[in-house]
Amino acid sequence: MKLRNSLFSVLLLILFSLNGHTHQKSQSYTLWTIANLDEGLEVSVSTKINKSILVNQLVNSGYRLDGLKGYFFNKIYSDDCESNNDGFIKDFNTESYIIFSESFVCSSREPYFSFDLFFDLNISHIDFSSRILSDKKLSDFIITRDLNKIKLSHEELASDSPLSFISFIKFGFEHILSGIDHIAFLIMIIFLSSGLRNLLIAISGFTIGHSISLFASVQNFIVTSGVLVEIMIGFSIFICALEYIGRQTNQLQRYAYFGLIIWSIFSLFSYLQSDLPVLFFIGLGLMLFSYLRLSETSKNLRFLIFITIIFGFIHGLGFAGAISEINLPGNRLLGVVLAFNLGIELGQILIFFICLLSIFILSKILKPQNIEHAKVLVSLAVFGYGLNLLIERSFLQI
Repeated sequence: MKLRNSLFSVLLLILFSLNGHTHQKSQSYTLWTIANLDEGLEVSVSTKINKSILVNQLVNSGYRLDGLKGYFFNKIYSDDCESNNDGFIKDFNTESYIIFSESFVCSSREPYFSFDLFFDLNISHIDFSSRILSDKKLSDFIITRDLNKIKLSHEELASDSPLSFISFIKFGFEHILSGIDHIAFLIMIIFLSSGLRNLLIAISGFTIGHSISLFASVQNFIVTSGVLVEIMIGFSIFICALEYIGRQTNQLQRYAYFGLIIWSIFSLFSYLQSDLPVLFFIGLGLMLFSYLRLSETSKNLRFLIFITIIFGFIHGLGFAGAISEINLPGNRLLGVVLAFNLGIELGQILIFFICLLSIFILSKILKPQNIEHAKVLVSLAVFGYGLNLLIERSFLQI
């Protein structure tokens, strides 16, 4: 397969992938503040969600952004309460989060609330809720599409889905399975690992890397920019797909130089059109060139485990963003991170098992040459997807 044929295929795949969902994970954070009145309760609700995620989901679902407040209307309600201020959206233009606030006056001291926000945009959406009753912190809880009825005044349990060890295993499991970016990267690890031994080493490196960064981020030993982390995740997918295509076409050296030239243009464009640090992009470009050149010449297993630890570390920073803003007591934090990481590992094992089983089944049906061609086509699709992520997360940030 010649270079020009590869590039033509990539351009086609990029064109067909531009409107795809590149970020499927969706979560919000809600604070319920409850105050006693002479008769009944006053309940204030404040919900925040990442602006980029919400706007992309609204656009893909056909909502008009100029009528954003209309989306929030009557999505949080109770038969026992009346809205006191019709809702308020905080500083939509400048904040990285959209914050929606509303208050209610309730005739009952044990009102039930229904929370219907965001589930019509993403069925796997999860809301992490905290409660304060008369200045006293109560137990936190999770709201999902199927568990969205809340009895706020119960101190022991606010919903059917408390923040338990098992619930965070499930959350970690669903988190990695709903993230197309993480799945695409794991597929490339399988393709790049020649033999079971190398695959086990790669899996181990990735696990070590994301476990370290997940724990360090949640403990605030590492403070990162969410935007830069998302760009680096897209970069890891892009570079691994490019490496595999280069190996299969025996043009890895050419791809390294070609990638450096393209990345230089990319960095210049980021300097002119983006507020992101240009040195960050230059550093990624140098890593791209150095990695591809080392990959061509180095067959050392230590290089394999080192690079998978690095990429695992990057993806772990993305995992950490999913739980870093949940208001958890310090004595529960370690258990939550352990459960979340275990869920990620279970999801990762499932992805590897499905991919390896698919390759095994195809090996019984297709000729080895056709299987390699299919893997190259998949890699081209992943390359286009990774490049699309880089462009979207670098220059189309809302």
